[in-house]
Amino acid sequence: MTSNLNLQSMKIFLAVLDHRSVSTAATALGMSQSGLSTALARLRTTLGDALFIGTAAGMQPTSHAKELATPMREAVQCIEQRILNKASFNPATDAREFRVAASDTAEAMYMPRALNVLTRVAPRVRLRVVATAQPQLQRALSEGQVDLALGYFPDLMSAEFVRRRIGQHGFVCICSADNRELIQDFSLKKYVEARHVVVEAPTRTHGLLETYVQKRGIRRNATLTTPHFMSLPEILSHTDLIATVPDAIAVAFAANTRLASLPLPFRSPVFDAHLHWSKSVNSDPAHRWLRGLMFDAFVGRTT
Repeated sequence: MTSNLNLQSMKIFLAVLDHRSVSTAATALGMSQSGLSTALARLRTTLGDALFIGTAAGMQPTSHAKELATPMREAVQCIEQRILNKASFNPATDAREFRVAASDTAEAMYMPRALNVLTRVAPRVRLRVVATAQPQLQRALSEGQVDLALGYFPDLMSAEFVRRRIGQHGFVCICSADNRELIQDFSLKKYVEARHVVVEAPTRTHGLLETYVQKRGIRRNATLTTPHFMSLPEILSHTDLIATVPDAIAVAFAANTRLASLPLPFRSPVFDAHLHWSKSVNSDPAHRWLRGLMFDAFVGRTT
C-alpha cells in the first residue's frame, strides 16, 4: 500500500493542509476537484487515516496529519530541489559552500582571482579552504567531503579523478632587501654558504625541491626549519637569512618592500598546478559552474 505514496500524493496532502479546501487545493495544483478528491481518498487508504475532517471552518487536519506535515514537506522539498530540480543551480541566488583543498602556494596565487570573480557573479556563494593531509585527500574527493583540489597534488593520478592544468611554477629566493652583500653578484657559492630558512610545509613542493637539490649535490645550511610560509617576511627582513620558495609565494610577498626576490643560481625545478575533482561530480551543474569560474579566473577559459 505504501507504494501509492508518491511525490504527487504528498503535494496533494500539503495543498489541502495549506489551503484547508479541496477545491482551492485542486486549483493551486492545476487539477480537477474530482481528481484531487479521488487521489486524497487513495492517500487516506494508504496512510490508514482520515487525514482531514470537513468542518465549517474548512478541512481540518487530524492529529496524525499534523504529525506528517513536517516530514512530508521536507520530503517534497528534498525531491524537488535536490533530485528533480538539480539543473536549476543559479549562482546569483545560491548560498551554498564549496570546500576546496589547496596548498599554500595555490591559495596565495589563485584564490584572490577566484574570489574577485565570485564576488561579482555569486555574492552569496562561499568557499572554504580545507587543510586535508595528502593520504586522506583522495578519499575526501571520492566521498564528496572536498569538492575540488587546487594546486600541486601529484598523488591524485587515479582514473577516478579529472585534472586540468592551470599553471606552471618554479622556485626563487627571497631575503631582506637590506642584505646587499648577499644580493650583490648572487651565486651558487653564496647560496650554499648562506644561512637558510627551510619551510617544511605539508605540501609536495617541499619534497620536490629537496629531491632536486640533493640529486645535484646542493646543500643548504638550514638555520631555521618551519612549517609556515607566512612568518617568512618578518624573519627574513630582520635577519641575514635566505629562503627558497615557490614563485607564487614570492609574488604574494611582492608588496613587502623589505624583501628582495632573487632567481635561483641554478636551474629551478618546475611543477604544474592543477584543478582536481572526482568524476562522480563531473556533470553536476554546480560543480561545472565552479570549475568554469575558476578556469576563467585562472587561465581565461572554461570547462
